[in-house]
Formats: sequence, structure tokens, C-alpha cells
Amino acid sequence: MEAAVRVVALAPGELLEAGFFARLNASALAHEPVIYVVYNDGFANGVPLPLAFANPCLVDVAPAFRLRGARVTGEAALAAAVARAREVCAAGHGPFWIEALACAPAEGVGR
Repeated sequence: MEAAVRVVALAPGELLEAGFFARLNASALAHEPVIYVVYNDGFANGVPLPLAFANPCLVDVAPAFRLRGARVTGEAALAAAVARAREVCAAGHGPFWIEALACAPAEGVGR
């Protein structure tokens, strides 16, 4: 039986919360069927991303945890990336990381 794919919508500031990367690592090790969508508006906790992260390209987190990842711009590209990520996760190859630039939440991806 395939596990249901869960979508977690995040703002960049949430990546700075204590324990976030430990939870992400556990999710990766367990191959959880989870899609992490980070809506990158260029800020984290009220400061520009380059002041909050050494590398403001947030999709670069994916290979550090052996996740598949995508960086998309626009709602159509986000919807396509989420659809592909659902296929990957449903096949047992999750989690999946998506960095969404200039995007409103995709259908089925709350924020």
C-alpha cells in the first residue's frame, strides 16, 4: 500500500527554527513521502536572505540531504513540480524539496 504524500509549505524563516534540519534529516533517512515547498520571497525573519543564510539559493539544501529538488518561478511551474514530486514520493523516493520563487500557493499546497 502506498503512503499518502504530504505537502509541507514553508517560509524561509522556518528553516532557521531550532531542530528543522534534524527533522529534515530524519525525514530523508526514512524516505518519507513528503514534499517540502519553500516559498522564497527573498526574506527570512524580516531580513534579506543573504543576511540570513550563507547561500540564499534554498534549493541547494536538497543535495545535502540526498533529496531531489527543484527551483521554480511562477504558479504553472510550481504546479508541475508538485505533480512530479507527488509521483516521486508515491514511488517511495521521497522526500522532495521545491523552492518556489514569485509563486502563489499551488493547488493542494497550503501556506
